[in-house]
Amino acid sequence: MVLGAGHHEVDLAQLEMFSDSAAQLRAGLAGAVRGPEPVVQGVVVLSTCNRLEIYLDAVRFHDAVELVTDLLAEATGWPADLAESTLRVRVGSPVGAHLFGVAAGLDAMVVGEAEISGQVSRAYREADRAGTVSPALHSLFRSAARTAKAVATNTSLGAEGRSVASVALQIAAQDAGPEGLAGRSALIVGTGALARVVATALQEQGCVELSVFSPSGRAEAFARTHRARPLDTDELVAALATVDLVVAASGTSASTGSLVHPRVVETLAGRTDVVPVVDLALQRDVSAVVRDLKTVRVIDLHSVADAAGPAHGTELRTAQEIVLAAAARFDDELTERTLDPAVVALRSHVYAAVDSEVKRLRRKYSSDVADDMERAMLRVTNALLHTPTVRAKELAKDGSGEDYVKALHTLFGIELGGH
Repeated sequence: MVLGAGHHEVDLAQLEMFSDSAAQLRAGLAGAVRGPEPVVQGVVVLSTCNRLEIYLDAVRFHDAVELVTDLLAEATGWPADLAESTLRVRVGSPVGAHLFGVAAGLDAMVVGEAEISGQVSRAYREADRAGTVSPALHSLFRSAARTAKAVATNTSLGAEGRSVASVALQIAAQDAGPEGLAGRSALIVGTGALARVVATALQEQGCVELSVFSPSGRAEAFARTHRARPLDTDELVAALATVDLVVAASGTSASTGSLVHPRVVETLAGRTDVVPVVDLALQRDVSAVVRDLKTVRVIDLHSVADAAGPAHGTELRTAQEIVLAAAARFDDELTERTLDPAVVALRSHVYAAVDSEVKRLRRKYSSDVADDMERAMLRVTNALLHTPTVRAKELAKDGSGEDYVKALHTLFGIELGGH
C-alpha cells in the first residue's frame, strides 16, 4: 500500500511542510518496523519537490494508516484527521501502476522528467540502508526501476532532458529576448546537486560569465570544476548589482539564507532593471522581502508548473502502455507467489522425510553407497515436486489457492498460519 500526496492533490506550501517532516517520518516508521509487534514489515519514504509518498508492506491495513497519519500529524502539527484526509491511499494493484508511472516521470510536474527515476532509487537505497525494505518492497522498487528504463528506452519523453530546472531556465531565456541566455552573466547561490545541473545547463546555453557563492564555503571547489568565479560575501553583493540571472540553489531557509542579508536586499532594490531569480526549493531560498521587490522576478515551482505544458501525446500514450503492461506483469507475479508459503511447507515436509530416510541409510550402508542413494532420492523428489510447484502458481493465478492449501492439509497434514 502507499499513502501520499503530490502536486495534483495539495499546494506547494503543504508539500514544503511534508518535505520538512520526511526525516521524522522515516525515523518513526523505521522504529515501527523493528518493534516487537510491527504493523508494517517494510517502508520506503519518497520525498521530492512534487510529492511525499510512504510505501508500506503492511501487516494490518487500518493500523498502518493510523500509524502513518499519527506520525505525520506529530511532524507537521496538524490534527490527525486532517493528515488522514490529505493523504491519498492506494492498496494492491494500483500501487504498482502508480509507482511505475512516478518512476517513469509520467506523474511529474514536468512530464518525462529524468530526475525522478534517480529520486525513487535514492529513496529505496536510503530505506535499504535503514533496514526497512521487505522482500515485497524490494520487488516493487526493482520493477519500478526496470519500467522507468523501458520508458526511457522506448519513448522520447526524456530525450530533451526536460526537468524542473531546464524549464525554469527556459522561462528565463524567453524573458531575456531572442538571444536567450547567450552572452549573459549568471550567479548561482549554492553548490549542491541542483547547482551542478544548473551550471552545466547555463554554459550549454552560452552564458559567458558564471559566478558562484556558497553559504557553506564550498565556492572555490565548485568553481574549479564548473568554470565559474567564486565569490565572497562582499563580491556577492557587488555581483547582484549587475548580474543578468540569479539561481538560488543553496537549500537553506529563506529566513536565514544568503539572499535575505540587508545589503543584498538593498542592492537588488537599487537596480534599474528587473532581474530574474530562479528559486526551485520547496524550502524557499528567496525570502518574501526579496520576492516583493519590484526589481526582482522570481521563477519558482509555480512558474514551472504553469509553463511545463503537456507532453507529446503519442509518446505519452506509449509510455502509459509500457507502465500499465509492467504493472499487470508485476500484479501477476505477486498473485502467483501467494502460495509460496504453501509450496515451501510442502517441500520442507517432503525433504524432512527424505533426510530422515538418508540418515537411516547411512547407518546401514557405506558412505559411497549412501551418497549414491541420496542423490537418487533427491532426483526423484525434485521431479515429484515440480508439478505441485507449477500448479501452485497456476491455481494462485486462477484464484483457487484455498483449494491447494486444503489439499495439503488433507493429504499431508500440513498446517499454514491463517488457514
